[in-house]
Amino acid sequence: MKNVRPLVIAVSLILSGQMVSAQDMSRYRVYALESSLDTVVAASGARSADAKTLHLRPANIQELQWHAPYVSSGDTRADPVREIAFTFYNDALYQVVVNYDRDRTEGLTNKDILDALSATYGVPALASARTRTSAPAEAFPDGIVLARWETAESLVTLIRGSDTPEFQLILVSKPLSTRARSAIREAIRLDAIEAPRRESEQRKKEAGDASAARDKTRVTNKAAFRP
Repeated sequence: MKNVRPLVIAVSLILSGQMVSAQDMSRYRVYALESSLDTVVAASGARSADAKTLHLRPANIQELQWHAPYVSSGDTRADPVREIAFTFYNDALYQVVVNYDRDRTEGLTNKDILDALSATYGVPALASARTRTSAPAEAFPDGIVLARWETAESLVTLIRGSDTPEFQLILVSKPLSTRARSAIREAIRLDAIEAPRRESEQRKKEAGDASAARDKTRVTNKAAFRP
């Protein structure tokens, strides 16, 4: 427990020291909502090749995963973030999901995390038994919403795992998120409609490839065969 207070200070500095002014809910650290994929790649040090295309139509939905480099578990100055998932709608960042390292937040209370985040986002709307809402779809399974920070354009949600003492922060652009979710639902609908045709085409391709392979083997073996 002796290291809890220095760790709280480290979390506060890391969470708020690299950011813009308090109560700017359109950012997480140096990552601003609506930024392009290339901008996030440059800021995070991730690789463009690591970006995955989740859907191509009716909108281009992409995801980029960033993982913190390994550091010694005894280094209290280490970044408490374990990984960040960035999601883009037509090359505009609309969602940031931050997972904090369990070892780096061990011993910290909900209030410790809230105090650190409040230095950036201001006073949160705390979740209570009366006001608690369900966690976003991207949150931990059975995650508990601890607090929200909200403007007309963006929403920041702090979540804790119900079974584990892990914390997660989700930042979304409300307008882009609405469009992205609509596009994802439509993409899933189109995929379901087109699935039989794609499966038929795949079977035909596999049959054609198998036939071509047999023909090639036949030609080779016929030329080499001696009775």
